[in-house]
Amino acid sequence: MTPEPPAWILSGMSGAGRATARAALELAGAEVTDNLGCDLVAGWARLPRRRTAVALVDARQGEAVAGLVPPEGVRVLYLTASDRVLARRQGESSLPHPCAAAGAPLAAIRRERDLLAGLRAAADTVIDTSDLDPAELRRRVTGLVLPSGTEAALRLTVSSFGFKFGIQDEADWVVDVRFLRNPFWVPELRPLTGLDAAVRDHVLGDPRTSDLSGRLAELLTWTLEQYAGHGRRHLHVAVGCTGGRHRSVVVAEELAGRLRGDGVEVEVRHRDVHRPDPR
Repeated sequence: MTPEPPAWILSGMSGAGRATARAALELAGAEVTDNLGCDLVAGWARLPRRRTAVALVDARQGEAVAGLVPPEGVRVLYLTASDRVLARRQGESSLPHPCAAAGAPLAAIRRERDLLAGLRAAADTVIDTSDLDPAELRRRVTGLVLPSGTEAALRLTVSSFGFKFGIQDEADWVVDVRFLRNPFWVPELRPLTGLDAAVRDHVLGDPRTSDLSGRLAELLTWTLEQYAGHGRRHLHVAVGCTGGRHRSVVVAEELAGRLRGDGVEVEVRHRDVHRPDPR
Protein backbone atom coordinates (compact mmCIF):
# COMPACT_ATOMS: atom_id res chain seq x y z
CA MET A 1 0.00 0.00 0.00
CA THR A 2 1.32 3.43 -0.93
CA PRO A 3 1.87 5.57 2.19
CA GLU A 4 -0.32 8.65 2.54
CA PRO A 5 1.44 11.93 1.64
CA PRO A 6 2.70 13.84 4.68
CA ALA A 7 1.11 16.83 6.38
CA TRP A 8 3.14 19.84 7.46
CA ILE A 9 2.53 22.92 9.57
CA LEU A 10 4.46 25.91 8.23
CA SER A 11 4.99 28.52 10.90
CA GLY A 12 7.46 31.15 11.95
CA MET A 13 8.12 34.82 12.35
CA SER A 14 6.60 37.61 10.30
CA GLY A 15 9.25 38.65 7.80
CA ALA A 16 11.04 35.30 7.90
CA GLY A 17 9.76 34.21 4.49
CA ARG A 18 6.45 32.43 5.06
CA ALA A 19 4.88 33.98 1.96
CA THR A 20 7.86 32.98 -0.18
CA ALA A 21 7.76 29.43 1.17
CA ARG A 22 4.00 29.19 0.69
CA ALA A 23 4.18 30.31 -2.94
CA ALA A 24 7.04 27.88 -3.66
CA LEU A 25 5.13 24.94 -2.16
CA GLU A 26 1.95 25.78 -4.05
CA LEU A 27 3.89 26.02 -7.30
CA ALA A 28 5.58 22.69 -6.58
CA GLY A 29 2.25 20.92 -6.12
CA ALA A 30 1.51 20.95 -2.40
CA GLU A 31 -2.02 21.53 -1.13
CA VAL A 32 -1.56 24.69 0.94
CA THR A 33 -4.02 26.21 3.42
CA ASP A 34 -3.16 29.71 4.62
CA ASN A 35 -3.88 30.96 8.14
CA LEU A 36 -5.61 27.80 9.32
CA GLY A 37 -7.46 28.29 12.60
CA CYS A 38 -5.88 26.52 15.56
CA ASP A 39 -9.21 24.85 16.39
CA LEU A 40 -9.28 23.36 12.89
CA VAL A 41 -5.77 21.86 12.83
CA ALA A 42 -6.69 18.48 14.32
CA GLY A 43 -9.55 17.97 11.87
CA TRP A 44 -7.41 19.14 8.95
CA ALA A 45 -4.72 16.60 9.88
CA ARG A 46 -7.25 13.75 9.70
CA LEU A 47 -8.46 14.60 6.19
CA PRO A 48 -7.50 12.08 3.47
CA ARG A 49 -4.65 13.32 1.29
CA ARG A 50 -3.62 12.59 -2.28
CA ARG A 51 -0.73 15.02 -2.14
CA THR A 52 1.41 16.70 0.51
CA ALA A 53 -0.67 19.07 2.63
CA VAL A 54 0.72 22.22 4.23
CA ALA A 55 -1.09 24.50 6.68
CA LEU A 56 0.23 27.93 7.64
CA VAL A 57 -0.38 28.47 11.35
CA ASP A 58 1.22 31.50 12.94
CA ALA A 59 0.76 34.56 15.15
CA ARG A 60 -2.15 35.80 13.04
CA GLN A 61 -4.15 33.37 15.22
CA GLY A 62 -3.34 35.45 18.30
CA GLU A 63 -3.29 33.88 21.76
CA ALA A 64 -4.73 30.60 20.43
CA VAL A 65 -1.45 29.67 18.73
CA ALA A 66 0.46 29.71 22.02
CA GLY A 67 -1.29 26.55 23.20
CA LEU A 68 -1.29 24.66 19.92
CA VAL A 69 0.16 21.13 20.05
CA PRO A 70 0.79 19.69 16.57
CA PRO A 71 -1.24 16.51 15.96
CA GLU A 72 0.66 13.25 15.97
CA GLY A 73 2.28 12.58 12.62
CA VAL A 74 2.17 16.22 11.47
CA ARG A 75 5.59 17.72 10.87
CA VAL A 76 6.47 21.32 11.63
CA LEU A 77 8.69 23.64 9.58
CA TYR A 78 9.56 26.87 11.38
CA LEU A 79 11.08 29.93 9.71
CA THR A 80 12.97 32.50 11.73
CA ALA A 81 15.52 35.31 11.38
CA SER A 82 17.40 37.71 13.61
CA ASP A 83 15.49 40.56 15.25
CA ARG A 84 17.45 43.08 13.18
CA VAL A 85 16.53 41.40 9.91
CA LEU A 86 12.89 40.92 10.91
CA ALA A 87 12.57 44.59 11.88
CA ARG A 88 14.07 45.70 8.57
CA ARG A 89 11.85 43.42 6.50
CA GLN A 90 8.76 44.44 8.43
CA GLY A 91 9.61 48.06 7.75
CA GLU A 92 9.62 47.27 4.04
CA SER A 93 6.27 45.42 4.18
CA SER A 94 2.86 46.95 3.62
CA LEU A 95 1.20 44.32 5.84
CA PRO A 96 0.56 45.06 9.53
CA HIS A 97 2.49 43.02 12.07
CA PRO A 98 0.18 40.53 13.86
CA CYS A 99 1.59 41.66 17.21
CA ALA A 100 1.70 45.39 16.46
CA ALA A 101 -0.41 46.06 19.55
CA ALA A 102 2.63 45.15 21.67
CA GLY A 103 4.27 48.42 20.67
CA ALA A 104 7.46 49.29 18.80
CA PRO A 105 8.82 46.85 16.18
CA LEU A 106 11.19 45.03 18.55
CA ALA A 107 8.45 44.69 21.16
CA ALA A 108 6.15 43.19 18.50
CA ILE A 109 8.88 40.75 17.47
CA ARG A 110 9.46 39.67 21.07
CA ARG A 111 5.74 39.15 21.57
CA GLU A 112 5.51 37.07 18.41
CA ARG A 113 8.43 34.88 19.53
CA ASP A 114 6.63 34.28 22.82
CA LEU A 115 3.40 33.27 21.08
CA LEU A 116 5.21 30.87 18.75
CA ALA A 117 7.57 29.37 21.35
CA GLY A 118 5.60 26.13 21.49
CA LEU A 119 5.66 25.59 17.73
CA ARG A 120 9.34 26.53 17.65
CA ALA A 121 10.06 23.87 20.27
CA ALA A 122 7.97 21.28 18.39
CA ALA A 123 9.55 22.01 15.00
CA ASP A 124 11.07 19.14 13.06
CA THR A 125 13.15 21.63 11.06
CA VAL A 126 14.07 25.27 11.70
CA ILE A 127 15.39 27.45 8.87
CA ASP A 128 17.10 30.73 9.71
CA THR A 129 16.48 32.98 6.70
CA SER A 130 18.58 35.94 7.88
CA ASP A 131 21.18 35.39 5.16
CA LEU A 132 19.07 33.55 2.58
CA ASP A 133 17.88 35.01 -0.69
CA PRO A 134 14.37 34.01 -1.86
CA ALA A 135 15.69 31.49 -4.40
CA GLU A 136 17.69 29.59 -1.77
CA LEU A 137 14.74 29.62 0.63
CA ARG A 138 12.45 28.21 -2.06
CA ARG A 139 14.99 25.48 -2.83
CA ARG A 140 15.38 24.44 0.80
CA VAL A 141 11.68 24.44 1.58
CA THR A 142 10.58 22.48 -1.47
CA GLY A 143 13.47 20.03 -1.09
CA LEU A 144 12.43 19.36 2.50
CA VAL A 145 8.65 19.26 2.20
CA LEU A 146 8.38 17.83 -1.32
CA PRO A 147 11.37 15.52 -1.85
CA SER A 148 11.61 13.96 -5.27
CA GLY A 149 10.66 10.32 -5.67
CA THR A 150 9.21 8.25 -2.87
CA GLU A 151 9.61 8.80 0.85
CA ALA A 152 12.93 10.53 1.38
CA ALA A 153 15.65 9.08 3.53
CA LEU A 154 16.77 11.13 6.50
CA ARG A 155 19.04 13.91 5.29
CA LEU A 156 21.86 15.40 7.31
CA THR A 157 23.13 18.96 7.04
CA VAL A 158 26.59 19.69 8.41
CA SER A 159 27.47 23.37 8.56
CA SER A 160 30.27 25.56 9.87
CA PHE A 161 29.92 28.90 11.62
CA GLY A 162 31.75 31.41 13.81
CA PHE A 163 30.65 31.87 17.41
CA LYS A 164 31.58 35.56 17.19
CA PHE A 165 28.72 35.98 14.68
CA GLY A 166 26.19 34.00 16.71
CA ILE A 167 25.10 30.36 16.89
CA GLN A 168 23.01 29.07 14.00
CA ASP A 169 19.42 29.20 15.18
CA GLU A 170 18.36 26.36 12.89
CA ALA A 171 20.91 23.87 14.25
CA ASP A 172 19.74 20.74 16.09
CA TRP A 173 23.23 19.97 17.38
CA VAL A 174 26.07 22.44 17.99
CA VAL A 175 29.67 21.19 18.14
CA ASP A 176 32.34 23.53 19.56
CA VAL A 177 35.79 22.91 18.03
CA ARG A 178 37.59 25.94 19.48
CA PHE A 179 39.89 23.63 21.45
CA LEU A 180 41.66 22.54 18.23
CA ARG A 181 44.87 24.09 16.95
CA ASN A 182 44.02 27.48 15.41
CA PRO A 183 45.47 28.45 11.98
CA PHE A 184 44.59 32.08 12.72
CA TRP A 185 47.83 32.39 14.68
CA VAL A 186 49.94 31.29 11.71
CA PRO A 187 50.48 34.46 9.61
CA GLU A 188 50.63 32.71 6.25
CA LEU A 189 47.44 30.71 7.01
CA ARG A 190 45.36 33.51 8.50
CA PRO A 191 44.05 34.94 5.20
CA LEU A 192 43.18 31.45 3.90
CA THR A 193 40.16 29.34 4.83
CA GLY A 194 39.45 25.75 5.75
CA LEU A 195 38.73 25.07 2.08
CA ASP A 196 42.45 25.60 1.31
CA ALA A 197 44.75 22.58 1.49
CA ALA A 198 47.33 24.29 3.70
CA VAL A 199 44.76 25.12 6.38
CA ARG A 200 43.20 21.68 6.13
CA ASP A 201 46.60 20.02 6.60
CA HIS A 202 47.35 22.25 9.58
CA VAL A 203 44.07 21.48 11.35
CA LEU A 204 44.22 17.77 10.56
CA GLY A 205 47.77 17.79 11.86
CA ASP A 206 46.26 18.13 15.32
CA PRO A 207 45.54 14.46 16.21
CA ARG A 208 42.47 15.54 18.15
CA THR A 209 40.81 16.61 14.88
CA SER A 210 40.78 13.08 13.49
CA ASP A 211 39.73 11.67 16.85
CA LEU A 212 36.86 14.15 17.14
CA SER A 213 35.66 13.57 13.57
CA GLY A 214 35.69 9.81 14.01
CA ARG A 215 33.80 9.91 17.28
CA LEU A 216 31.22 12.32 15.87
CA ALA A 217 30.72 10.23 12.74
CA GLU A 218 30.19 7.09 14.80
CA LEU A 219 27.71 8.82 17.13
CA LEU A 220 25.82 10.46 14.26
CA THR A 221 25.54 7.23 12.28
CA TRP A 222 23.89 5.58 15.29
CA THR A 223 21.73 8.65 16.03
CA LEU A 224 20.46 8.94 12.46
CA GLU A 225 19.21 5.36 12.63
CA GLN A 226 17.26 6.19 15.79
CA TYR A 227 15.77 9.36 14.29
CA ALA A 228 14.79 7.59 11.07
CA GLY A 229 12.93 4.97 13.06
CA HIS A 230 10.77 7.74 14.52
CA GLY A 231 9.94 9.32 11.17
CA ARG A 232 12.32 12.25 11.34
CA ARG A 233 13.64 13.34 7.95
CA HIS A 234 16.27 16.00 8.66
CA LEU A 235 19.04 16.75 11.16
CA HIS A 236 21.30 19.80 11.19
CA VAL A 237 24.69 19.63 12.93
CA ALA A 238 26.51 22.98 13.19
CA VAL A 239 30.26 23.00 13.85
CA GLY A 240 31.58 26.23 15.33
CA CYS A 241 34.95 27.86 15.88
CA THR A 242 35.76 31.47 16.72
CA GLY A 243 35.42 33.09 13.29
CA GLY A 244 33.94 30.30 11.18
CA ARG A 245 36.73 30.42 8.58
CA HIS A 246 39.27 27.75 9.57
CA ARG A 247 38.75 24.95 12.09
CA SER A 248 34.98 24.59 11.83
CA VAL A 249 35.19 24.44 8.03
CA VAL A 250 37.80 21.68 8.10
CA VAL A 251 35.92 19.61 10.69
CA ALA A 252 32.59 20.01 8.86
CA GLU A 253 34.15 18.81 5.61
CA GLU A 254 35.98 15.96 7.33
CA LEU A 255 32.86 14.83 9.18
CA ALA A 256 30.75 14.97 6.01
CA GLY A 257 33.34 12.93 4.12
CA ARG A 258 33.38 10.21 6.75
CA LEU A 259 29.59 10.02 6.84
CA ARG A 260 29.28 9.88 3.06
CA GLY A 261 31.67 6.97 3.17
CA ASP A 262 29.12 5.26 5.41
CA GLY A 263 26.34 5.93 2.90
CA VAL A 264 24.74 8.92 4.64
CA GLU A 265 23.26 11.69 2.49
CA VAL A 266 25.00 14.89 3.63
CA GLU A 267 24.69 18.53 2.60
CA VAL A 268 27.54 20.85 3.66
CA ARG A 269 27.18 24.59 4.20
CA HIS A 270 29.69 27.18 5.40
CA ARG A 271 27.95 30.25 6.80
CA ASP A 272 30.90 32.49 7.65
CA VAL A 273 33.78 31.19 5.56
CA HIS A 274 33.61 34.10 3.12
CA ARG A 275 33.40 36.89 5.66
CA PRO A 276 36.21 39.42 5.17
CA ASP A 277 39.68 38.68 6.51
CA PRO A 278 39.69 40.17 10.05
CA ARG A 279 42.96 41.94 9.32
